[in-house]
Amino acid sequence: MRQGRISRRNFLAAAAAAAALPALGACGRELDPADQRSDGGGTPGKETVTIFAFLGNRLADMPKALAEDYMSRHRNVEIKIYEDSNAVGYPKILAARQTTPDSPLVNMGFFNSQISAQGDLDGVWNTLDYAGLSNAADVSDTFRRPNFNGIGIGADQIGILYNTEAITTAPTGWADLWDDRHRGKVTLFDYWWQVVMMAARLNGGSLENMEPGWALWKEKARNIRTLVTANPEWQQVLSNGTADITSCWNGTGLQFKDDGAPVDYVVPQEGAIAVPVYLQTVAGNTDNQQEICLDILNEMLSPRWCQMWAETAVQTPANSAVTLPAELADLPGFQQANVEKLISVDWGLVAENMTAWRSRWDADIKANI
Repeated sequence: MRQGRISRRNFLAAAAAAAALPALGACGRELDPADQRSDGGGTPGKETVTIFAFLGNRLADMPKALAEDYMSRHRNVEIKIYEDSNAVGYPKILAARQTTPDSPLVNMGFFNSQISAQGDLDGVWNTLDYAGLSNAADVSDTFRRPNFNGIGIGADQIGILYNTEAITTAPTGWADLWDDRHRGKVTLFDYWWQVVMMAARLNGGSLENMEPGWALWKEKARNIRTLVTANPEWQQVLSNGTADITSCWNGTGLQFKDDGAPVDYVVPQEGAIAVPVYLQTVAGNTDNQQEICLDILNEMLSPRWCQMWAETAVQTPANSAVTLPAELADLPGFQQANVEKLISVDWGLVAENMTAWRSRWDADIKANI
């Protein structure tokens, strides 16, 4: 991380003091505008950090609310929210890392398991000191990364989502996606390799041997009506008759339903795929930015903000002090019998193979839709 001219120890204390006084200049020391990053278009005299948030539904509610609260207590900090899907946004983060390593596109953010593992390979993340995060004490080992490159905020799962008006008998398993009954009525997020993995698992293969899955989906590619790249588009095609069934995150599907989409989430009889969501800080931050990011990250792990994340993202919370509200705890995805059969994935292996899988997806699936 690059060095700033202000003491990191004093920075957050100065910011908090500024919030309690009528003018920033009344505190012990004001940040020198020359120390500020100008490439992000921040307000002069303030340290600017940008948080990556998931695009769509209520996924940005918690980071936006925390940002407003944090800035009210730290007047010399400006927080920006960058909303995008991980699939679209991460390549932009990586491009910035490669071309302007001291000027990251974002300074911290929310990243799914696959992108977290990819970021490990690409050297995008900073290593965290869990002992320096007071709220990490209440985060179980399930949400801690062995390499300390981030820490979990919650966990989602991937199963099946279907339009209840178009499909009157609920799907029961992964094979429904490639059943001829749904020819031309499936939508998938682009490069949704998870359905290839499940086809492989159900036909003698595995994550390590995806060939049976690629062969099946090459044959059944015409089941797919359209591929999407963002949650709002996903919700639209499932609501307007374009497509009737998909593989989707539980939380995202329930948010679609809350928005009025005629959909229901199903836990496949073979099990849903477990997908932790992690908080990471990005390599290339200045020392001041990293200090702020760590402070924000620690607050996000607190019961207050972790509970808001669980409720708005519809996920299992990482903080053990958070209790899921009854309306979530009673949903199929959170019932113990379904939790016990969640399918774990070697995300490092996924990251190592993703470039090859994208090529296979283009050649075997996309080219045959």
